[in-house]
Amino acid sequence: MNSLARLAATPLGKAVGITRDYVSRMYYVVDEVPRRQRLRLTPVLLAVEYLVYRVDSLAERNSEVDLDAERTSDYEAFHTYKKAFEKVLRALGAWSEDVAFLVDEAERFIRLENATTSRGTVTRQDTLALVELRPTDVRLLRAMTFALRGRTMDPATRDLLWPVEVLADIANDLEHYEQDVAQGTLNVYAAFVKLYGDKADTELRREVERYESMFLERVSALPPERSAQVAEVCRRRYAAAVRPFPRMITQPPALASPASPARPTGTSLRKKAAIGAALAAGALAAAAYGRGRPRPSLTSSLLRTTRGNTA
Repeated sequence: MNSLARLAATPLGKAVGITRDYVSRMYYVVDEVPRRQRLRLTPVLLAVEYLVYRVDSLAERNSEVDLDAERTSDYEAFHTYKKAFEKVLRALGAWSEDVAFLVDEAERFIRLENATTSRGTVTRQDTLALVELRPTDVRLLRAMTFALRGRTMDPATRDLLWPVEVLADIANDLEHYEQDVAQGTLNVYAAFVKLYGDKADTELRREVERYESMFLERVSALPPERSAQVAEVCRRRYAAAVRPFPRMITQPPALASPASPARPTGTSLRKKAAIGAALAAGALAAAAYGRGRPRPSLTSSLLRTTRGNTA
C-alpha cells in the first residue's frame, strides 16, 4: 500500500474524503453556501469529522464486544467522546437543536452497530436501520453549517437529502463489497447475501429503488431548473447504487492469520492525545472562524436529550 493509500485509510484521511465528497461537492451546492463562507466553514467541519472517525475506530475495535454488557474502558470512552463533541461544538458556536439531535443519533448508531456485530446476527430490519443511521456524521456536518451561519435548516431540503445520504451509504458498501467481505466488516450487500442468498441482488435492489423513488418525488417539487441541478449533484453521490451490483460472494475468502502484535500499553494515552488533538484543531478553527463573524447566541442550546426519528 502506497503512502497516499495509507493516509486515506487513517481517520484523518477518511475525514478529508467525507468533507470533500459530501460537504464541498453536495451540501455547499444544494444549500448555496457562498464561496467566502466555505473557506471559513471547511476547517471547522473537517476537525469535527476527524473526531467522528476517532469514535468509529473505537467502535470497530470492539465489534465483537457487547459494550453495554461488558463495561470496558471503551464503554466509558463513548461518553468521553460525546462530551468532547459537545464541548467542541459549543466552543465553535455550532450547537443547535438539529445538531444535538444528530449527536444523539450518532450514539444510537454506534450502540446499534455494536449490539448487532457483537451478537453475530443481522436481520433485514437491523441492516436497514444501520444504513439509515450511518450517514448521521455527514448530516451532522450539514447541520453545523447552518448553526455556524446563524441559519435554520429547511425541513423540506433536509428530507430531500435523507434518501440521498442513505443511497450514498449503500453505494459505498457496494464499491467496497469484496474488501468488506474479506475483512469481515459490516456491509449491507453482504448482510443481504447472508439473509437471502441468490435473491440478495433482487432484495437489495428493491430497497435502492424505494429510496431513489423517495428522492425523485421530493426533488421534483423544486422549480425545474433548481430540481435538475440538485438531482445532478445528488445522483453523483449514489451512482454506484443504481449500477449493476458486484458478483455475490457466498464463501468468504480464507485469509492468512498473522500473529497479532501485543496491544501497546500506551493505548489509553494515545486515545487521550487524539481527543486533545481534535479539540485543539477545533479551537484553532473556531478562532479563525470567529475573526470572520460574530459568535451566534447559544440560548437555543437547551435541548431535549432524545427525539423521535423524523426521517
